[in-house]
Amino acid sequence: MLQLRLYLPLLLLLCLAPKTLYADELEVVFLSPDNSRYWQMVNGFMQAVASDLDINLTVYTDQQKNRYSYRDLLVEALDKKRQPDFVMFMLKENVTAEMLKTTEKAGVKTFTFNTNVPEFDRQTVGEPRQYLKQWIGHLAPDNIAAGKQLAETLIAAARQKPDTSPPEILALSGTRDSSAATDRDKGLKESVESESATLNQLLYAGWSQSEAQDKTQLLLERYPGTDVIWSASDGMALGAIQALESKGIKPGVDIMVGGVDWERRALDAIREGRLTASMGRHFMDGGVALLLIHDFNAGYDFASEGSGTTLSYDLKAANRENLGVIEQVMQPDNWDRLDFTDFSRAHNPLLRSKDLSANELMDMLMTKLNTIGQRNWITESEQDEEVKE
Repeated sequence: MLQLRLYLPLLLLLCLAPKTLYADELEVVFLSPDNSRYWQMVNGFMQAVASDLDINLTVYTDQQKNRYSYRDLLVEALDKKRQPDFVMFMLKENVTAEMLKTTEKAGVKTFTFNTNVPEFDRQTVGEPRQYLKQWIGHLAPDNIAAGKQLAETLIAAARQKPDTSPPEILALSGTRDSSAATDRDKGLKESVESESATLNQLLYAGWSQSEAQDKTQLLLERYPGTDVIWSASDGMALGAIQALESKGIKPGVDIMVGGVDWERRALDAIREGRLTASMGRHFMDGGVALLLIHDFNAGYDFASEGSGTTLSYDLKAANRENLGVIEQVMQPDNWDRLDFTDFSRAHNPLLRSKDLSANELMDMLMTKLNTIGQRNWITESEQDEEVKE
């Protein structure tokens, strides 16, 4: 009887503890829209987060890279003997409602991220948990603001040249079924109007570097007075740079070029002065979504913290002034050194009393990654000095 009294508190604690802490590893499926450098970066960051949070993350990649093959990929992912606990995907034009209804019918919790809900589908699907209860949350950058800030940065740089006429702009967008591209385009057009610049032409280059290069070469012949090339992605911006250099035009001097994504090649181009700016940090949103999913599953609902079920954050500009900080944030070795449980309410009691927005969580991650990178750089420098001595 005495032994039973001794063990009773422990048994009671086990019964009251969140079942997820003692259940099998959380199964999460992510549908990657393609295997581009950007999505490889997203996947890499997600894997680093998943490893720390004991999440079994399975990635399915859409090799055909269109909205309908992406929809079919979801059906394939759910057609398994054991369905995942959560599925994650981005939202595409004309298939968003169908995909969300598919997971709703399957009873699989869903978290969407990276792109906003397409306008056509908003009335049908509403907000997460409004009509579709399995759709627990959505996270996306403010792409309109990002497109506008990128344009303003490039226009300001172009106005540093002696010619005082309104800057002439060429724009390279992604695909018509991408709400990210559509929203970035909106931001560009808002900036053109407010900055009294001239948008000569906006065309779609399918997120392709080679297609952007080819189309830029043709557009430069049509618009020889171009001052700015605005691009919805770094890959297309790099294609535009290749087109400029093939014609003997100096990017960053004769024509200002900017993109979105913080690709490593783009950061190199910024250092070289060939690319003026790149908007980014959204490569982290898949990892942030995993943190929110993990805590939701452990009983810490992000929506109850005042953030709601739809979360938004700002993209940041990488330029020559802050390049060192951005490179530390982008370094995969630093992702591995960071303990992501520090940013989980389930693991870190200090966060439970804080109402953190997606912006604040992103800022915290960036600060910590930069600190880790700088500390490691100092340590390596000291070791090099010891070797010299």
